[in-house]
Formats: sequence, structure tokens, C-alpha cells
Amino acid sequence: MLKTEHLHILGNVYRSEFSSIYRQIIETVPDSVSEYPVSILFQSYPGEFSQSVVDELIIAEPFSPVLLFLGSALEGESRTGHPLVGCFRFYVHQWSGEYRHQLFLYWSGKPSFFTLPRTVENDEIAIFHAVSASYAVNVRSNEDIPSSRNALIVSRLGTLGNDWAMNQFLAVFYRQQGFETEFLNWRVFSPLFDGLIIADTDDSPFPQILESVQRLRCGFADSKITVYINSPRINEKSDLRDSGVDEIISKPVFW
Repeated sequence: MLKTEHLHILGNVYRSEFSSIYRQIIETVPDSVSEYPVSILFQSYPGEFSQSVVDELIIAEPFSPVLLFLGSALEGESRTGHPLVGCFRFYVHQWSGEYRHQLFLYWSGKPSFFTLPRTVENDEIAIFHAVSASYAVNVRSNEDIPSSRNALIVSRLGTLGNDWAMNQFLAVFYRQQGFETEFLNWRVFSPLFDGLIIADTDDSPFPQILESVQRLRCGFADSKITVYINSPRINEKSDLRDSGVDEIISKPVFW
């Protein structure tokens, strides 16, 4: 166990699927963290940790969150296995910049979904985010806020078609975060756009999605690109980043 005054970590953090998340968490701890301890488990295979391990962490710090990161060998565990309870559960492909931000807020003594009861459900977390969206924008560090507050939404990446429902979902969310949103039309849109590209994937084969990302990067060389994709594998995330994606968010989205 890696243990500091405010951070208890169990598991093999140097596995390829965990190492980047581990580094992000370590980098997120504020320099002057107050009394906000966190316990984190990195689970590589079914049965690595027993429920008693989680219970001991909860008893030791009853008002502190336990984060559980599940490796690819644990996919489907909630249906076929014996999932650990009392934790905030994340598959490794679900961790995003928003979670990292929420963890920073918790360590800073500000409202965060890690301050919610450990029995919270996903829909309750979504309600929390909807209520606190405008607050979150104001407390983000400057490095997390794009210089331009314009967001260009691209749906059905892979076909570069159109999905009205997904367009509206993304537009509403990013408007809550203070962005002015527009929708991509390759025939009329200027490649001089300066802002954030929000790209949602469809069910196209991954090579087509990758090709579309490369087209976006070529067309909008100076913009940050965020891609929403269904349960990406490690190699797919690596290929997307090599093609110019700045942030990858796994679907189904858990904010």
C-alpha cells in the first residue's frame, strides 16, 4: 500500500492500464491539501480485493470516499461477478478530466460529487452536475479553461453524419459550462475556427473513426479536440491521441 497522510492506494499502479490515471491523481493533489483523505484501489482481476478490505477503509475513514478503478479484466463484473460496494466505481476507460477536476475540488474543500454519500446513484450524480455546472466553471484552474469559449460540435464521427439528439445533448451540456456552441458543416465552416472541437463517435469501425479524427486535426490544427467514444481500449486511446485527440471521454458518459 502506498500511504500518505491523505492518500491511501492499493493495487499495481504501474500496470499499463492504470499508470496514466495514477500519475494524473498524484499530480492533482493540491500543495496545501486539508483534512480530506481518499482511499484508492486499482483492481486488476476479479477477487483481488475482498469486501472486507473496502469495509476496513470505510471504518477507518467513514466520511472519506473510496475510489475503485477496474481494469479491463473486470468488464461486466456488475452482471456476472460480485462487485465491491461502498465505492465510487470507474472502469479505466471512464476516467476523464472532469473526474480529475471533481477530485481536485474535493481536496480543496469545495462541493464535489466525491463529497456525496457513498450510496449515491448515477442519476443523482447527474443531477448534482446539472445544479453545480455554472459553479464548476468559476472554480476551475486557468489551465483547464480553453482560451476561446467557443465549442464546435461534430456528431457521428466516422461517417461525419448528423445525430440531432446527440447534438442537442452535447450543446446543452457545454452551454451550461459557459460555451457558445455551433454545429459542424464541412461545406460552409471556416477552418479558422478557434475553440474546442466536441466530436461524438458512432458505431463505425474504429479505422473510420480514426480517419475522421485525422481529418478534423488537419482541418482545425490549432483547436483542442475532445472525442466521446464507446468503451475505448488502451490501444484505441493511444491511436486517437497519436492522431491528435486531446481528451477522450468514454461512453456511456458518467458525469
